[in-house]
Amino acid sequence: MRAAEDKDVFEVLGDDGSGFTLAYLRSSPDCVKLVNADGRITFMSENGQCAMEVGDPADVVGKTWWSLWPDAQQAVLKSHFDRGMAGEICRFQGSCPTALGHDRDWDITISPIKNDAGVVTSVLAVSRDMTSVS
Repeated sequence: MRAAEDKDVFEVLGDDGSGFTLAYLRSSPDCVKLVNADGRITFMSENGQCAMEVGDPADVVGKTWWSLWPDAQQAVLKSHFDRGMAGEICRFQGSCPTALGHDRDWDITISPIKNDAGVVTSVLAVSRDMTSVS
């Protein structure tokens, strides 16, 4: 049934699927990252750059995602990334300072991205700032 639901979404979006994706990325307050199979960030949304206080995308693109986190959190991120690459959707929480050193608490969701053959080629990592949520 999942494939039918995905098909319905694509039929509704039609040829404008890329426009929808771009609009979503621009409107989401979350830090949305595309992480390739090697664990390297290939994309970070503009609002994500703001949330992480990243001045220049070149500061994060091409780096391994977990290397941007404190040493104590890196194994957790790598483990969840591996689960995503294995096809699992997973969620966890962690603390990571911004690029400017401001402490933040994050709620992270990892979703596998599959090619047309159904092979996971990368993951979508969405981090929501939970610092001010009480």
